[in-house]
Amino acid sequence: MHDVIVIGAGFAGCAAAREVRRAGKTPLIIEARDRIGGRTWTADWDGRIYERGGNFFHWFQPHAWTEIMAAGCTPMVLPTPVRASRLVGGEVHAADVDEHDAIIESAWAKYNADSWRILPLPHDPLSPLNDITRLDGMTIAERIAELDLTPDEHGVLMGECEGLASGYADDAGALSVLRWHALCGHNLLSTQQASGGDIAIAEGTIGFLQPILDEAACDVALETPIAAIEQDGDRVVVTTRSGEAIVGRTAVVTIPLNVLGDIAFEPGFSEAKQAGIAQGHAGIGSKAMFKVRGLDETVVALAEDHPFGWFTTLFDDGDEQTLVAFGRDGADVRDDLEWAQRELGRVFPEATVVELSYHDWKADEFAQGTWAIHRPGWYANHHAAMQEPEGRVILASADIADGWAGFVDGALESGKRGGRWAAAQD
Repeated sequence: MHDVIVIGAGFAGCAAAREVRRAGKTPLIIEARDRIGGRTWTADWDGRIYERGGNFFHWFQPHAWTEIMAAGCTPMVLPTPVRASRLVGGEVHAADVDEHDAIIESAWAKYNADSWRILPLPHDPLSPLNDITRLDGMTIAERIAELDLTPDEHGVLMGECEGLASGYADDAGALSVLRWHALCGHNLLSTQQASGGDIAIAEGTIGFLQPILDEAACDVALETPIAAIEQDGDRVVVTTRSGEAIVGRTAVVTIPLNVLGDIAFEPGFSEAKQAGIAQGHAGIGSKAMFKVRGLDETVVALAEDHPFGWFTTLFDDGDEQTLVAFGRDGADVRDDLEWAQRELGRVFPEATVVELSYHDWKADEFAQGTWAIHRPGWYANHHAAMQEPEGRVILASADIADGWAGFVDGALESGKRGGRWAAAQD
């Protein structure tokens, strides 16, 4: 019998397994995919490392930055945009970056007004010092609707928020945006740096994930999706889809929130947990990479009512650039150059799309979405319950982290907490 069974080999699962190993016990990781990494995925595109999933990091993300430094990885500052575009009311407007930044800074300040009072402790969202109740009950769209915005401010803010949310403004919770702002020191520039494509890792996310797994020194069963987790007295039985039963003393479940409903838990979870799993999160969006020609300067863009709310230059190779774009719905994206040319042309008419790279995280059965953006009422009704152990099982995904929920940093936070708890059980 294994001491601890860890479900999932992303950052949360590997961090959990390492904590178990550090406590002198033996973990086993079970992973549905044929690779480690979960919603991070270091891949190769024409000889260059790039990330199909999570990609950007910052020293405001304490758990991730510690691992990056410990692994000796190389932070890489990405190109600074020289020119900006905004698509508002169906019309594209070219602007210099200062003008573009002034518009978004004005709108952003209105959205996040009084953030220091509302969320002074962003890594402890349920602290009584925080005053999150009102925004926790609203969608992004409802928050934007109550602001006094110019048409330009409204357009760029909607593009920015739906890009950040990786979901629809009328579905994603308003608090999610203010939490990112607060986690970044209540500052727009820091928020853009931490989540807006400024700093990546030259070695890729695998460069600091693999050392965590190496330290865990455990077996990893890849291509082993699970069907059920049953608690039976002082043991946990994990049943794979193929029918194999794997027995452990405890289990740490690190799979994404939107996938938990596909697993049969026996006995069932508490009512609050079941409701949280049923609600899921609103991050169902897209990340796509475009190789383009015809842009003579590095760019950034925000687009209202477009498959991608936010674009920026990821790599600049002179006559060719690679743009990364984030949108609100993975179902909107087609793996089709003609479609890509039409949609990118609405924002950058002079650009010619050469190649497109895209993974549909929404349709991916082991993700069913991108990063976690919680819906209204999450913190009032579900957050605390999701972190509570149930018998000999604990949930520990990025999506239920206190701090950077949905990010690598949140995965590390949750995985460490879950691994420590599991290792402490008799």
